[in-house]
Amino acid sequence: MCQVSAEKLMAELEWKPEDIDLLIFCSQSMDYILPATACVLHGKLGLSKNCTCFDIQMGCSGWVYALNVAANMMQGGSIKKALVLTGENEGIVGDEGRTEYEEKVIPLFGEAGTATAIQFKQGACPIETDTYTDGSGYEVIIRRGGGCRHPFRLSHFCYRKDQYGLTHRALDNEMDGAAVFVFGISEVPRAIKGILQRTGLSVDDVDYFIFHQANLMMNEQIRKKSKIPPEKCPYSLRDFGNNSSASIPLTMVTQIREQLIGKQHRKIIACGFGVGLSWGVISFDTQSFVAPPPLKFNGLYTTYT
Repeated sequence: MCQVSAEKLMAELEWKPEDIDLLIFCSQSMDYILPATACVLHGKLGLSKNCTCFDIQMGCSGWVYALNVAANMMQGGSIKKALVLTGENEGIVGDEGRTEYEEKVIPLFGEAGTATAIQFKQGACPIETDTYTDGSGYEVIIRRGGGCRHPFRLSHFCYRKDQYGLTHRALDNEMDGAAVFVFGISEVPRAIKGILQRTGLSVDDVDYFIFHQANLMMNEQIRKKSKIPPEKCPYSLRDFGNNSSASIPLTMVTQIREQLIGKQHRKIIACGFGVGLSWGVISFDTQSFVAPPPLKFNGLYTTYT
């Protein structure tokens, strides 16, 4: 999905494969444990051997984290054009043969791949980013089986009940929903307030606030605590559900694309939050925004650029 998105975006921008200096792939659903999926995508896109490529294994905060890394690497001067590819594939099968876990999560999550292009321009408005981590909450969202701490075993396919009476396998994601909700409505408004103060902006100065599409109740609590008008806070939840690291660019392209294309100046603040626990908030100007329309991929998954 990210490959198709990147190819479409590069064609729109008239970027050649040899123009790309940096490719970052951010996801929780990599193709392999080894090698990095960024390297796989590098080969599929035909990029230059001089292109730096690596994965960032983050969830819902991933797009903000990856843009922060890309922007900071550009400050060194050697990187002029970069691609940030984010997306998730939940791997949920069709109507026949779904597991108990898949039946529970299919109404909540969507699958998408996104490509974001960044180009260095002298004198452009800076990208301002604040990123945060609270590792004491690492178990709040977790997949316990399959890593080096708990190597893969056949028993990981067995269902068990947790302390809340929910049934799942060690290979499924677990989430303490109440803890995540408290985390989101507490930390995200503080982060938004912090970047507004640091950049000297007010809510009125910002055209759109784009949140990770966690769930409507949480996001509305964050919006209200941050005193953001509803018209400045678009949602894509109803159409696509929670798309993890892809949800912010997905929302921009599907909900406010027409308002951004061709405009010389739109101020955006975006915020991602989730697994880790991690969260980040980014402020940027869209200047000469380019966004090809969403694409349908193989008739199964929807890909966005």
